[in-house]
Amino acid sequence: MAFLQNCLHGLLKANTGRFLASRLPILSSNINENTENDIFCIQKRYAARKGKRIAATREKQRLARIRREEMKNAPPKVWKPKKYLVDKRLNAVSKKFNDENRKELSEIVDNVYILEHYKERKLSIPEALAFLRETHQEGIYDEPNALVQAKVELDLRTKKKTKFVENFRSIISFSNAFEHGTKRKVVAICKSDDDQEAAKNAGAEIVGSTDIIQMLKAGELSMENFDDLVCHGDMLIELAAIKKEINYYFPTKQRGNIGFDMARLVTHFVNGFEYKLIKDDIEPDYGYVQLPFGRLGQNDQALEENIETVLSSIDQHKPPGAPGDFISRVLILSEPSPEKFPISFWNYIDGYSDPNDLSEEDEEEKGAAPKKNSAKN
Repeated sequence: MAFLQNCLHGLLKANTGRFLASRLPILSSNINENTENDIFCIQKRYAARKGKRIAATREKQRLARIRREEMKNAPPKVWKPKKYLVDKRLNAVSKKFNDENRKELSEIVDNVYILEHYKERKLSIPEALAFLRETHQEGIYDEPNALVQAKVELDLRTKKKTKFVENFRSIISFSNAFEHGTKRKVVAICKSDDDQEAAKNAGAEIVGSTDIIQMLKAGELSMENFDDLVCHGDMLIELAAIKKEINYYFPTKQRGNIGFDMARLVTHFVNGFEYKLIKDDIEPDYGYVQLPFGRLGQNDQALEENIETVLSSIDQHKPPGAPGDFISRVLILSEPSPEKFPISFWNYIDGYSDPNDLSEEDEEEKGAAPKKNSAKN
C-alpha cells in the first residue's frame, strides 16, 4: 500500500513539473513586460517630482532676492520699547511717566484745572521744599525736621536693544552732612602707624594691616559683621591673596574703597549712605533709586548742593551709547506725607535739558502752522 502511494506521488510531481515548464516562457514574458512598465512609470513620476522641487527651489530663491532688496531699500528701524503682556487681572500699569499726549501748560486759562489733562509742572527745589514744610509744620504732621528723599527714575536701555543696565549700588557722602539714622561699620587696612591712627580717628571699627588679612583668611574675622572695607593703595597686593574670601568687599576704583588718604576714605564710608538700583519686575527698561539727601530743617542752598551730589553720583552709572537720557524724572518727597513733587532736575546736573522746551525750528514750524490755516480759510 505504501509502495502504491509513493508511485502516485511521483507521477503527480512529474506532471506538475511538465506543466510549470510549459507555462514558464509565458510567465517570464509577462513579468518582463510588467517590470518595464513599472520602471517607466517610476521614472516618469520621479521626473515630475524633481521638476516640482526645482520649481519650488527657484521660487524660494526669487522671494529671498526680493526680500534682500526690500531690506536694502528699507528706512532704518526706530527702536521702540517692547510691549510686555501682563495678566489683566493684576491691574498692572506702566510705571514709566509719560505726558507727551497732554496739553501744554501754556493752555491753562483758569486757576483750577485737571492735572491729568496737562503736562506735568516741574518745580524748583525751594518751591518743592516750601510745599513739604507746610504739611510738616505743627498741627499737621508735626515733623519740621523730617528726612527729605529723592526718587530718581531711570531709563535703563543701552545701545543693545535686548540688554539693560545691570543692578548697581554705591556709597554717597554729602558736603552738607545730616543725620540719616545709619552708621556703617568699616574695616580699614593700612601699613603705617600714621594711616592707622587717622583711620581710627575717622571712625573705623577695626584697623590693621597683615594681621587683619590673616584673620580674614583663617575665618577668625568675617565681613558679614561689617558694612565695608577700605584699603590703602600700598596693601592691595597683599589683600589680593584673599580676594575670593572677601568677594564683594574687595577694593576697586568703581566702588571707591581704595586710596591713599585713609581719613577721607573712612569718613566717606562711615558717614555715607548706600543706595542701590531697584528694577521693575515687568518693565526691564525702568528702574529707580530712592535715598535721603537732607532734612527739612536745613536751608535750601544746602539741600540744593546735596541733590547735585545725588544726581552726579547716579549719572556715573549711565551706560555708554544709551539711546536716551539716563535720568528721566526726579521726585521730592518727605514721609509721612504721600505727596511727591517733580522737580526741574536738569538745572542741577550737566548734560540734561527740559524735554518740554521747543527748539527754534519747532517754534518756527509751530508759529507757521496757523498762517497756513488762515491762508486756506
